[in-house]
Amino acid sequence: MIVKREILSSLSKQLALPYTGIEQDWDIEMADAGRLDDFLQFYQTHHLLADEKVALMALILASYNDHLNEHNLQTGDTWHHIAALLKAERTLFAGLINYWSCNDGDGTDDQFAITPLLRNIAGTES
Repeated sequence: MIVKREILSSLSKQLALPYTGIEQDWDIEMADAGRLDDFLQFYQTHHLLADEKVALMALILASYNDHLNEHNLQTGDTWHHIAALLKAERTLFAGLINYWSCNDGDGTDDQFAITPLLRNIAGTES
């Protein structure tokens, strides 16, 4: 995912994230499992451009992945909310779904904690 620095800067300010502008993987570095509800509420209450939606969804997915790593527990309502957003704009989020699903076809079994959930959305459960 390549998102313009201006979009990352703007979202970071609006979400009060500790963005410095030198982050290599903004979504991973700014992820915060404890702020998932904040991120989801922001997504739903603000009019976002397509690039902003993709960047924010990347942050949400990275944060949910952190949540799963920290708690080894799927939060039903939160996940259902995220899944509904992904499904509603599947084409827009295709790159994110593919990335987190680890459907790159290289044959490795490497995956993220969130991978099985994204594979379900991608239709490539394994």
